[in-house]
Amino acid sequence: MKLDKERQGKVNTILCEIEEIMVELKPMDMEKELIISCIANILCQLDTDIAIEVMEGLGEPGEQQAMAIKVNYRY
Repeated sequence: MKLDKERQGKVNTILCEIEEIMVELKPMDMEKELIISCIANILCQLDTDIAIEVMEGLGEPGEQQAMAIKVNYRY
């Protein structure tokens, strides 16, 4: 789904912040998946489309979360 400029800007900002968190925390793979899952749950409460875009931008663990969101929210 194509987002408008404002929402895409929010996605970009959120992605940068999550990537910074991951660099600072240096989590192991299982911790990384848990962190991404928690962030996905929070974002879904705000905006499902943004949550999907953010998750898709985070690589494989995020792509799995994006698919889960799509299934859970019937996209």
